[in-house]
Amino acid sequence: MAVLAVALPAMAAAQTREAQDAAMRLPPIPALEALLRAAPCAFSEAARHLAPLPSNLPWARPAAVLLFDGLPGLAPGDRAALVRPTRELMARAATRARIAEGDVTLHASDLSLLPADAPAPAFLALHIAPAATPPEGCIAPGPR
Repeated sequence: MAVLAVALPAMAAAQTREAQDAAMRLPPIPALEALLRAAPCAFSEAARHLAPLPSNLPWARPAAVLLFDGLPGLAPGDRAALVRPTRELMARAATRARIAEGDVTLHASDLSLLPADAPAPAFLALHIAPAATPPEGCIAPGPR
């Protein structure tokens, strides 16, 4: 049992490092609209952990990493789309309203949870609860 207790934190740390690496490669995004439209696709068959978020609009490819678990503050069963925000995105009233609603959380560069009023988070995470019906028409992003 001691081996299991030692292995679990090591696996969690490795998963966090992989998520950090994937998120650090993202370009900063200036708006949440494309991400919000594609959010239901987090539960499509095309969705993969630590992969780009699939989209239900072929021309909209939100620059986000999809996380199934391992993110501080993520409820069991939910998924998250992790993005790098610009200062302009953080200054928008609509962004602050989404944060106040609680479905967007702020994270530091090590993915630790920050308070909702943190001035300059490294990442935003859109928490996505499972839909009652599976999403349709979602397309996995192709290679860039």
